[in-house]
Amino acid sequence: MRLQFTGAPEISATREHVWTRLMDPQFVAGSAPGVESVETIDATQYRVISAFGVGSVKLRFTLHVELFEVIQPERAKLRARGKAPGSNVDVVAAVHLEESTVGLVRLNWTADTDVSGTVASVGARLLEGTARRLTEQFWQDFARRVTAAEEAGGPAAPNGPGGPSGPPAPAH
Repeated sequence: MRLQFTGAPEISATREHVWTRLMDPQFVAGSAPGVESVETIDATQYRVISAFGVGSVKLRFTLHVELFEVIQPERAKLRARGKAPGSNVDVVAAVHLEESTVGLVRLNWTADTDVSGTVASVGARLLEGTARRLTEQFWQDFARRVTAAEEAGGPAAPNGPGGPSGPPAPAH
């Protein structure tokens, strides 16, 4: 099953600040629903453990995440491939930062996801609705945390849906 999503939240921060947060896998994971751990393999590759549930189907995915076509501080692509018992997920996502006005950055993103196996069998409408909701929550929380970090002059605490007090996605 193929899922495609796009969005363009505006973030009250400098482009450099947004870029720094996008390139910090721990910060990103703090907004991603279901992420349990992120292990850095090298500067562009990560191993992510993420739990995902749709309806009565709950799975824990092990994902290999790779950044590519990185043009700092403007754009990057991400590829994530993961497996869970009886299910697979492949994601290609792209982000592009553009200054919309002084102090306001538009984060244009796209995500193309292929899901197969048990998790895809729960039905297209349920899977797509859940994935869309989690993706929107991720970007809203990411934008909120980046803005808070910019205003505070430092890193924002991971207290959103993916932080210590809550669940992170391949929202992709």
